[in-house]
Amino acid sequence: MFMRSAYRIVFFVVLGALSAGTAFAQSFRVPEHYSFNTREDYHKYDKDIIHAINWIEKTTPGEEADRMKVASRFLLEWLSGCPYVRFTQNVRIDAFLGDSPQYRIYYEGGWVKYALEDKTEHPDKMMCTLAGIRAVLKVYKHDGNKKRDPNIDELAKLDQQGKLKDWVQERM
Repeated sequence: MFMRSAYRIVFFVVLGALSAGTAFAQSFRVPEHYSFNTREDYHKYDKDIIHAINWIEKTTPGEEADRMKVASRFLLEWLSGCPYVRFTQNVRIDAFLGDSPQYRIYYEGGWVKYALEDKTEHPDKMMCTLAGIRAVLKVYKHDGNKKRDPNIDELAKLDQQGKLKDWVQERM
């Protein structure tokens, strides 16, 4: 009897957690009539940018394509003019996206999210880059409809071996 009750409790806890995650993923909406004219305008949307990044990461590529475009455009417009988060490209690092350009938004999102959550005036670019790559790896791992990408597979292998940080540092 006790085991049966325990299983029911576990079932409902798991069901509740899954429902909460689904509700969050479905609840994100890009703010209406946003504008980026001043530094304060950018800061006003910091939390929305983090929510957008979280939603983008939890949305499988190809799923909810219209909402994905809107959320991605919001992120990219914010990023392209933000005076306090400076995304920097690195050809030696960006090359890993060569065969999978659809993963670029996850990379940039992970980079930005780390920079915003770091709360220092000048976030460590190496750590931002590492966070961006790990965001790609997270989405790549959970996207069952994709073809394999040997570059991303190699980065996943390095991350599992604890060598990804060294790989990034060599390319900075």
